[in-house]
Amino acid sequence: MAPYDYYDGYYPPRRRRRRRPRAGLIIFALILVLALVFVWRFTEGFTSFAGPELKNVRAELSYSLETLAGEIRPEMRVDECGVSYLAELDSLAAEEPDMAERLNFIADHLEIYTEDAVKTALAGEEKLDFALLMPFRGVDAGGENAVITVEDGEIPYLIQYDTRWAYHGYGSSVMGVTGCGPTCLSMAAIGLTGDASLTPARVAGYAESAGHYVPGAGTAWTLFTTGAADMGLRGEAIAADEEDMKARLDSGQVLAASMLPGDFTTTGHFILIVGHGMFGFSVYDPNSVELSRKAWSFEKLQPQIAQLWALSAAPESQGQAQAGSRWYAECEEFITLRAGPDVNEAAVATIPAGGEMIYIGPAGDFACVEYNGQRGYVLASYIRPVEAEGPPAGPEAQETGDGGGLGSIVEGVKDWLSERLG
Repeated sequence: MAPYDYYDGYYPPRRRRRRRPRAGLIIFALILVLALVFVWRFTEGFTSFAGPELKNVRAELSYSLETLAGEIRPEMRVDECGVSYLAELDSLAAEEPDMAERLNFIADHLEIYTEDAVKTALAGEEKLDFALLMPFRGVDAGGENAVITVEDGEIPYLIQYDTRWAYHGYGSSVMGVTGCGPTCLSMAAIGLTGDASLTPARVAGYAESAGHYVPGAGTAWTLFTTGAADMGLRGEAIAADEEDMKARLDSGQVLAASMLPGDFTTTGHFILIVGHGMFGFSVYDPNSVELSRKAWSFEKLQPQIAQLWALSAAPESQGQAQAGSRWYAECEEFITLRAGPDVNEAAVATIPAGGEMIYIGPAGDFACVEYNGQRGYVLASYIRPVEAEGPPAGPEAQETGDGGGLGSIVEGVKDWLSERLG
């Protein structure tokens, strides 16, 4: 017989179950509350995570590998790359099937590719098409008048390998390879001044004419101080201090940075820091959309920064000449457009009195300008901004009008005699 006979009306005592705290539910609720607070308080941080708007980015190139192969000529041969680059191309092609056909094309015709082109191709998908077409496109002067759309107060995101100016000559190569500095200054200048004519190609032309490109070294740091001033900006070298950087960004400034080898470059590079949020600083890298979509902590950025500049709009009272502005020749008959900033340089064209030109940048006593599609140099004292009024100050004021000429000499003699004879 069983120890308890349920039919005799006896039931064993029931054990009371302990109520366990619903720890999982509590933790979930806390996470949800924190997430809501996070979304409300740190929306800017999420925005920076999404990366910059790409409305001003043009990077698509159309071509046929078969057609390109038929365009190869013996004179395109440069023979700059050896077997080590061939091995790297083959290795990357094996790892990246989507890139394999293009990488194999470069490997098969390695003799026509410069070392810059192959290094660019090996950097990844973003610039592969640009690098592949380098031997076929050559160097041009395109992109100066590219249309850039920007809202008030917006810093536009631009890339140096944009199809409109990627092959624009700059320094030892083209913008897609060497143009990070001018592209960064262009982004800052357009955003802070609202002048959308300050395209990367136009800033690059100014940088070369004004001596801000150093052969064998690249873009000089002076581009972000004296060069920035010619773009209507104030550029100030500052230390890489986290709180100061945040305060300057909050006040509407942007930060240009010269970067050491690391996450952004293997040699040297310029980036623009445009904001900060929960996860770090927002970076506009003109050489990488991918890196511009990440938030960067101060601890990650600081060891890689060689120099930092704070850029802000210069007061209008400074009257800085801006690249892309319209100027005119103020003279009696004409001024000479020369091939270089020297009176002994060859004449390129003559600009009649009142003739309008586009100001590119200063070059000592000369100014680099563009007239009827021709770029050259004119004496800066003989040109005036279209908006300006009154006679210009300079050599011509000593030759014509009340400021000079025979009349002024006679008046001077009269004054001298009056002083001596009482």
